[in-house]
Amino acid sequence: MDLKLRDRHVVIAGATGGLGAASARAFATEGARLSLLGRSTEKLTALVGELSGAGTRPNAVQVDLTDAVSTDAAIASAVRQGGPIDVLVSCAGNAQGGIFADLSDADWKRNLELKLFGTIRLLRAALPAMQARRAGRIVVIVGNSAKLPEPRMLPGAAANSALLAIVRGLAEELGPQGICINAVNPGPIRSSRWEQQMAGIAAQEKRTVAEVEAPFLAKSALRQLGTAEQVAAQVLFLASELAGHTTGTSITVDGGSVKTP
Repeated sequence: MDLKLRDRHVVIAGATGGLGAASARAFATEGARLSLLGRSTEKLTALVGELSGAGTRPNAVQVDLTDAVSTDAAIASAVRQGGPIDVLVSCAGNAQGGIFADLSDADWKRNLELKLFGTIRLLRAALPAMQARRAGRIVVIVGNSAKLPEPRMLPGAAANSALLAIVRGLAEELGPQGICINAVNPGPIRSSRWEQQMAGIAAQEKRTVAEVEAPFLAKSALRQLGTAEQVAAQVLFLASELAGHTTGTSITVDGGSVKTP
């Protein structure tokens, strides 16, 4: 099926993480032109090399989303190299978990800084040009903890809940301007980010990773973790013309863990 993404300029923030890289590969397969934003120059270079070997040549842009100046400069660089942004994908941010009583104000601020405020900075930098063109697609990879919060991962849940509110609210403003904004909510997805979170909790609680993962698997109707590629497929859909009448909503990819809409 032709998703009509060939030659569209797609900017992916957080491109070097598991979900970002999977999304980059999926868009490359569709023939999109890519600008990949990430903090690690080394990881960006490796991903560009991988995708270049598959027939495309993405632009690599180093960015620190915790800094507004860096974020503005990265979006400006992406536009200089790749032209106007047709699709913006935000999958940056990795909130760490912990026991609620042990989380200090500084812990909360650090966790919200990248996931929530990093996305806000990214949207603020990219939106004016989209609004001027009255066209664009935005996909924010959030997380199903917004709807199914875990007590040991509350900073991430709080950030995700706020992001869903931003997506829903911005849809009202951007819709008349020809811009669609939606979210994808991954649940238990086998990715580097997930494995890092599970390892952190296991270390804190002196349990094995398998023991920490067991309750998450039990909540899933499919009794298994998903894959980054399954999340990327939903990102592709929301970025395509097939989703031209879809905005302000979220698609949950969690194996049936969330039992309500």
